[in-house]
Amino acid sequence: MSTITPSTTTPAFIAGGLASTLDTNSIIDGLVSLQQRPLTLLKSQQTGLQAQISTLGSLATRLSALGDAGRALGTSGALAVSATSSNTSFSAAPGAGAAAGSYSVQVTALATAAKWRTSAFGSTDTVKAGSLDIAVDGIHYPTDPTKPLAWQDGASLTDVVAAIRASGAPVSAAVLFDGQSSYLSITKRDTGSGPLVVTETSTGSTGRALGVPELQTSGLDATLTVDGLPIVSSSNVITGAIPGTTLTLKSKGLDAENLTLQNDVAGTKAKLKTYVDAYNSVIQVVQQQLSPAANTDRTASLAGSSTLRSLQQTLQAFGSQQVPGLGSIRTLADVGVKTNRDGTLSIDDAVLGSALASSPDALNSLFTTASTGIGATMGAFTDQYVKPGTGLLALAQSGLTTRAKQMDDNATQIQARLDAYRATLQSQFAAMEQIVSQLKNTGSFLTSQSALNNK
Repeated sequence: MSTITPSTTTPAFIAGGLASTLDTNSIIDGLVSLQQRPLTLLKSQQTGLQAQISTLGSLATRLSALGDAGRALGTSGALAVSATSSNTSFSAAPGAGAAAGSYSVQVTALATAAKWRTSAFGSTDTVKAGSLDIAVDGIHYPTDPTKPLAWQDGASLTDVVAAIRASGAPVSAAVLFDGQSSYLSITKRDTGSGPLVVTETSTGSTGRALGVPELQTSGLDATLTVDGLPIVSSSNVITGAIPGTTLTLKSKGLDAENLTLQNDVAGTKAKLKTYVDAYNSVIQVVQQQLSPAANTDRTASLAGSSTLRSLQQTLQAFGSQQVPGLGSIRTLADVGVKTNRDGTLSIDDAVLGSALASSPDALNSLFTTASTGIGATMGAFTDQYVKPGTGLLALAQSGLTTRAKQMDDNATQIQARLDAYRATLQSQFAAMEQIVSQLKNTGSFLTSQSALNNK
C-alpha cells in the first residue's frame, strides 16, 4: 500500500513582485497551502489506517500462536510426567499419554547394525573395475538396474564410497584408516536382525577386487524385560513398552532397575503457561485497542471494530467454557487457570496441585477431548480469524487496505487540482505585475512630461 505524500515539487523559478514589490511567490505558496488542507487530512487518515492494518497483522500472528498452543495441549495434554530412576543402562522420556507408575526394567541386549568391511588396502592399491549389489532386508540397491553401482579400473576406495552413497542404499559407507592400511566399511543404517548382503562383480583387469570381506556381522535385536515381560526391538529407542514413555537403551544391565514415573506439577504448569502466555498476548492487544488510553490517537486504533469486540467476548467465554463428561474438572478454573480482573489469565498453583493429585486424567481430557476439548475448540475458533483470505482479521485488513487505496486515488485528484490552482495564481499574479509595470511606466512618462512643461 502506498502512502500519501503531499506534493513538494518546487515550480520553476518565477521572479515575483518586480513591479509591485509584493512577495507574490510567498502569497501564492500561502494560498496553495490553505487549499492543501484536505490532502494533509487524507495523509493523517491514511497513517491511522496503516497503524490499524499493522495491528491486525500483529493480532493475527498472536492469535495463530494461541491456536497452536491450544492444539498442542489438545494433542499431548497438559499433564507432564517426570521419570526418576537409578538406572545406567537406559534413559526414560515420558511424553503424551504417560501415566504415573513404577516399573522394573532390565536391558539384556542392545540392538546392533549389520556390518561389512574389506581387507586392507595399501596406499598405492587401486580398485579393479566392477560393481556392487547391496541387499538390505531383502531389497536390492540400486533399485534402478539401468543405473548400476559401478566404478572403473584404477578407482580408489573413496570413489567406491561415493558410488555407494549415490546408490540410495540405506547404509553408511566410509574409508577407515588404521595408520597403515585403508578399509572400505559398509554399515546398515538401521539396527536390528535384518540382513545386509554385499555382492561384488569384478570386471576389470587393473587393481584389486574388493574381495571376500575381512569382517561381516549380522545385526542383532535389542532385548529387555519390563516387569518380567520380555520385549524384542530392532531399535535401541523403544516407544511401545511403557505407555507414553520412550526408553533409550544404553548398555546391557546386570540387574533389573526401577523406573518411577510421577506427575510433575512444575512441568504441568509450564505447559499450561505456554497457553496462558499466548492468550494474554492476544487479550492485552484487543483490550488496548478497544479501550485506548486518553492520550491515544483514536484514528490509529481499532476502538470501534465490531470484529475485535466479538473476538474479545469469545475469548473471555473460554475461561468458563465447560467440557462435558469430565466429572469435577470441567473448566480451566478447575485446574487453576483463572481470569484476572484485567481480563488476563494466571495460574493458581494450589488449585493446579490439587487437580493434579485428584484427577490427572481429567486434567488432560480438559484439552484432549475430541471436538469439545479446549484444544479443539480454541484451534477451530482461531482459524475463523486467521485463515488466509477468509479469516475475519484478513477480511478486516483487506477492507482497510481498499480504503487506503481509495485515499491514494483521491489524493491524486486533489494534487492535480492544487497544481492547476497554483498555475492559475501564477498566471494571474504575472498579469498583475505586467499591468503594474505598465502603469509605472506611464506614470514615469507623465512625470517627465510635466517636468518639461514647467520649465
